[in-house]
Amino acid sequence: MLDVRRLKVLLEVARHGSFTAAAKALAYTPSAVSQQIAALEREAGTTLVERGPRGVMLTEPGRVLAREADEILGRLAAAELELQALAGLRAGLLRLGWFATAGATLMPHAIAAFQRHHPAVELDLLQGDPDECIPRLRARELELALIYEFELEPPVAADLEQVRLVDDPLYIGLTSGHPLGSCQRVRLADLAGDRWIQGVRHGSTVEVLPRACRLAGFEPAIAFRTDDRIAVEGLVAAGVGIALIPQLTVPTARPDIVVRPLEGTGLFRQVRAALPPGAYRPPAAVAMLAVLREVCDRLVADAARRLGRPQR
Repeated sequence: MLDVRRLKVLLEVARHGSFTAAAKALAYTPSAVSQQIAALEREAGTTLVERGPRGVMLTEPGRVLAREADEILGRLAAAELELQALAGLRAGLLRLGWFATAGATLMPHAIAAFQRHHPAVELDLLQGDPDECIPRLRARELELALIYEFELEPPVAADLEQVRLVDDPLYIGLTSGHPLGSCQRVRLADLAGDRWIQGVRHGSTVEVLPRACRLAGFEPAIAFRTDDRIAVEGLVAAGVGIALIPQLTVPTARPDIVVRPLEGTGLFRQVRAALPPGAYRPPAAVAMLAVLREVCDRLVADAARRLGRPQR
């Protein structure tokens, strides 16, 4: 294997035509240059430089190697600049996944803040539940993904590194004329006679609502299921049914529905950022983690204001 540093010495010898001038350009001694060339010739297995009374000249193998070395060193310099740009977030790509309810407030604010600070980093965005994002993380098709884990659920993706972002309790969304709308808190058991709008149609979380209701002593009457959060809130506002409202979406919930804290088991989830296996964290992923933490803190404060609670 040819030593890259010795290739640089050969190039300087070719450019300057003498060991002395090459040594000056490299801040070496002429003896050190001579030793480096001799070592390179041993590595190459041939004579690269002919020494004469008027200086040195490259042999044919020396000229071939110097030409290739010029290209190799140019590529290495370009690679170093690209790596420096990635480290300094002046370039690069961040592939990011998130679940649907994070798209209401968390992700738009996080994306906007990230792009203000790091406009040169390209974002490739994927909306998908943890069931979809986790395999892509394991395959390194994503650098970062938002996932969540409900209480009573088995641990999610224990093989992946996870960073806690925010606790996200579920609230209840009621029509403004609902009998329990004036209560400060609502017990899940008191909603046994209501019709429900379930904000999920498939996946592991489809059992969250039925399981919580069964633990409260009743089977929920589910009128509609939809993945469309806007449709969920519209149906609640129209009096068609009631629905669970994640804290993350409380700040943007329709003003004509009543949102109240809900007492019940199985209605709490923790939102986390998950990263692919391995110790390496891309600089863009680290920067996005910091942004996500800041945005989550603001959203919790916004939700408290919407609910009329004093902020901590």
